Amino acid sequence: MGLFDLFKKKKDKNIGINIKSTISVKTDVINTPSEPEVIPVEKRIKGMKPNDTGLYPHETLLLSYAPKYYVEGNSYPGFWWYKYGIKDVDKSLKSLLDRGFLQIGSLRSAIEKETVTVLKGLLKANNLKVSGKKAELVQRLLDEVPEEKLKAVFTRYTYELTDEGKDVLKKEEYIPYIHRTGIEDLDIWSLSKKVQDKSGYPYRDVIWGYLNERSMVHAKNRDFGLYRNCRFAMSEFVKEEGKLDNAFSLLSEVIRYDLSGLSNSFSMQFMDIYSDSYFPYESSIVTMAPGITSRVSDYQEKKGLSDEDLKRKLREEISKFKLPFGLFTEDECVEIVLMEIQKDEDGLEELYNKA
Repeated sequence: MGLFDLFKKKKDKNIGINIKSTISVKTDVINTPSEPEVIPVEKRIKGMKPNDTGLYPHETLLLSYAPKYYVEGNSYPGFWWYKYGIKDVDKSLKSLLDRGFLQIGSLRSAIEKETVTVLKGLLKANNLKVSGKKAELVQRLLDEVPEEKLKAVFTRYTYELTDEGKDVLKKEEYIPYIHRTGIEDLDIWSLSKKVQDKSGYPYRDVIWGYLNERSMVHAKNRDFGLYRNCRFAMSEFVKEEGKLDNAFSLLSEVIRYDLSGLSNSFSMQFMDIYSDSYFPYESSIVTMAPGITSRVSDYQEKKGLSDEDLKRKLREEISKFKLPFGLFTEDECVEIVLMEIQKDEDGLEELYNKA
């Protein structure tokens, strides 16, 4: 842990999930990372193998967003440039249109994009009922108002996926998935390469294997903060699959690390620096993040556990993990979790003072 780690984790304490800094400072100089350079997509895909339909990962991702965009007059999110290097999104959409993965949307889709207020206004102007859900309003307009009249009002059309576009998204659903989740350092480019290299394997198995391998590298390098973050990602990943007990076991390991005082490049020779940020409780960086506490509470509720049941389960899981250093005993870690859930600040202050 460096000086930057000490202050960053304290700053992040109240925003949800404690994230250990990847920057280790072993001198009095604090080096902060510079803004990453944007890599144009043309350079990104140079030498990269497209999928069997000739599309690259960014094009598959664009297919997933296309139904939200109008054929003309869009204002695009900045991530298309700074994250994926696409400067002209309109040009990329038109290319997908020309190659048969997209088509111009229908009149129905144009109507569906409008607000209920607009739809009701048009219905009223045509002496039609304005009651009902939005889908009913859309259908009423299509059934009762002449098509030419509707086309004169609804002039902005969105893109729609063709069958070919739908097939691509179905086969490469991992691309929009990794875009949304951002697991570890995986992105649409690196995950596509890994899936291509392991042809025939489900993409979730590919991700799991990568996370497991990466966590072992962090552990070997004694980057305990990065290891902790990777295990948290693994917990969230299996929870998506409904594997609550597996997710809780991994979450318990995260808790053990969060309450240990360990972080990246931890060294006992810097204990005099670390210790100033360990105690007392109200200013400690070694605490439960609210996002972790809420996940424990959620597990307790879904499994129908009493507080005593939860304590036993936590004790059972936490005892599996042997760390090179820890501020608290296993039993104290369990007590801290319960106190955090119950918001027992007096009890937490006493326990931290004791430690």
